[in-house]
Amino acid sequence: MTDERRSASSGAGDVLATGSPVTGRAGLTPAERFSIFVRSFLLQSAWNTRDMQNVGFCFAMLPISRRFGGDKERTRDYLKRHLALFNTNPAMSTYALAAAAEAETRGKPGEAIEIKRGLSGPLGMAGDALLWGAARPLAGLLGVIAVLAGKNWAPILLLVTYNVFHLFLRSRGAGVGGERGAGARMASASGFRSVTTALRAVLSFAAGVAAALALRSEGFSAEALAVAGAFFVLTVIALRARVPVTAIGLAGVAGSFALMYTRF
Repeated sequence: MTDERRSASSGAGDVLATGSPVTGRAGLTPAERFSIFVRSFLLQSAWNTRDMQNVGFCFAMLPISRRFGGDKERTRDYLKRHLALFNTNPAMSTYALAAAAEAETRGKPGEAIEIKRGLSGPLGMAGDALLWGAARPLAGLLGVIAVLAGKNWAPILLLVTYNVFHLFLRSRGAGVGGERGAGARMASASGFRSVTTALRAVLSFAAGVAAALALRSEGFSAEALAVAGAFFVLTVIALRARVPVTAIGLAGVAGSFALMYTRF
């Protein structure tokens, strides 16, 4: 049986990888998925300007190297393969990690490399829009609203709100708790866009509530709900009309300043 050799580019040079299957069954075990999930939290611990998240990616892939049964040459080639350039949204990294690891268990290192390259950009864009552009601002605004309402658990609300989305995406990508074919098949760009759009609508509602509460320090009122509703409706209309998000944000800031100098 001949070995299929593929060339994989990495910071250390070209690495020849055999297509021989690793020991054990193809596909990831629940323990391997969970290990990838936990290790993914350290993805950026050794971030560098040359290959970015490559060290963290390689670290998260280490559990699969145990399947080589102590073969030093294959293990070395495997580690070099996964020290190649990689950069994406940290919370979305598990989609690429699990998919690449599954390809490795099937003895297809070339496919694993292609998965890394193919998913890095799309996952980064989807994750940045969903988490940085929607979930994180929403969590911050909910925390502000809780502060304005005089609640001392505002910081907890902020952390819980953001991490609901963050941990769901990270665990979903790794496929923790089930053999659902995590990775590329679950990274639906259209689904992420729909969730992002919905979160931005909720974000506009929260911005309206925060602005109204800033004017009405005594708490919620009919006027506050009216202001919040206006923010919500206008932002939904703007999103459907494909108005740039930056323009929507600037309009919201301008509206908030106007409200600060207006008495109901």
